[in-house]
Amino acid sequence: MIKEIIYNLRCVNNPCNKNGLTLESLREEGDECIEGFLKCNICDSQFPIIQGVPIVLQNFHEYARRRIITYGKWIVHSKSSKLRDFLRSVGMKIRYPTSNDLYEENNLLYRAYSYNYHNYHFDDRLLSLLKKKIEPDNIYRMLRKKNLDLSGIGLDIGCSFGSSTFELAKRLPFVFGVDLSFSFILEARKIIHDKMLKNVEFIVSDAINLPFESKFFQCIIALNLVDRVNPLKLLDSINSCIKDNGKLILINPYHFVNENNNDQFDSIKIRKIVERHGYLINSNESYIPWIVKMNERSYLFYFVDLIVANRIA
Repeated sequence: MIKEIIYNLRCVNNPCNKNGLTLESLREEGDECIEGFLKCNICDSQFPIIQGVPIVLQNFHEYARRRIITYGKWIVHSKSSKLRDFLRSVGMKIRYPTSNDLYEENNLLYRAYSYNYHNYHFDDRLLSLLKKKIEPDNIYRMLRKKNLDLSGIGLDIGCSFGSSTFELAKRLPFVFGVDLSFSFILEARKIIHDKMLKNVEFIVSDAINLPFESKFFQCIIALNLVDRVNPLKLLDSINSCIKDNGKLILINPYHFVNENNNDQFDSIKIRKIVERHGYLINSNESYIPWIVKMNERSYLFYFVDLIVANRIA
């Protein structure tokens, strides 16, 4: 974690009302904190920084319980005794641990996104059969278009490996990427170092409880989130940190992952919700092809809808 971003981070616990955090650095490399804690002086919460990844969540204990294999690796790889002791104390409280979340390392959805980021070539078997050329990363490269008129500090919510985050970083002075998957964020930070980027940082955080100061972002993007989180809570969370006249970009296939959810959304319903939350929409319904390769024999093909909206002052 770049130490300087501490000034932009806030506590996510309700009683603290976005109180600023302080940094206790236990291990550093250059201008980065590799191990340490982000601390709130109001509620006395500690948010750990593990392998350079800040984890700013209300319930770290529950987060660890849901990815017990990853949790074990945290203890093994921790160099500082204080961080190890903290993690072990969390482990003492864990009952009924689960295997790793699907988005953590080597699990189904992690492998799919990893394949699409690292190994997706244009001589792919499926792509070679299509009459019209479809570039798998086109949905990310769309963010380069000048007509989107992007500026200021950016935020990519549900950033995965950072494909859209890195595209935003080509146009904006600084971009944050947030995701609930520790494995995604860890890999994204490795890519930062490989590319020697200085204007990007990644954080493990909940999309509906973002750890940022009020009116901080001029541009916020969320890809494929509407069907995974409550869109009302998502927009409330976005409104807590977007500037007046800030730009919001939502990209969604409206693929309903929760079969028990009675509130299934489409382009019309989502646009009405966005407008009710104080935005003026600048785009019509769209059908943009997007392919996610799950493995050598399985693909997901979507037509995604791009919503471009401005926060009304």
